Amino acid sequence: MPTPKDLAGLGRPAPAMPEARTAPPNATLRWSSDRGWVERPGGEPPETSALPTLAQLTSAEQRWADREEDITAIGGDPYEVGQVFARRWIERLGDQGHLPLLAAQYPRVPHRIDGELLRYAARFGLLAHKDDQIDEHDRYAIRAGFWREVDVRTAVETAPAEG
Repeated sequence: MPTPKDLAGLGRPAPAMPEARTAPPNATLRWSSDRGWVERPGGEPPETSALPTLAQLTSAEQRWADREEDITAIGGDPYEVGQVFARRWIERLGDQGHLPLLAAQYPRVPHRIDGELLRYAARFGLLAHKDDQIDEHDRYAIRAGFWREVDVRTAVETAPAEG
């Protein structure tokens, strides 16, 4: 029995086979913004793609302790959620040299870390019921909390020693 695709192709001539030397079209990576699609050549810059995610920095014991703290001590405020995520990420970051690289990306949270940040925030019930998306204002507050904590930690790292 023919499929709908088979039937649709009956009335058309067969497409010409491309030459073997023809290169496949390049994939284009696009990022969305408030201005629509934005072209970013080459995808994530190498310095930010080298940044580890919180999941990579967290042991099973820490993950369990984090869940306990999330349940007992962390409220559902989006700003606070962003701060907690950033604090944990920075505290577990072995190479503090990554911190200035991250701070230089402001106001854009690197893509992999941003995705993890929003998934973390979703655990606090910050998802709107429509389309399982976090409200735009909440996303801004989550990221603002993240950057606030990064700013505090970067200021501590770069502050001259008083003596």
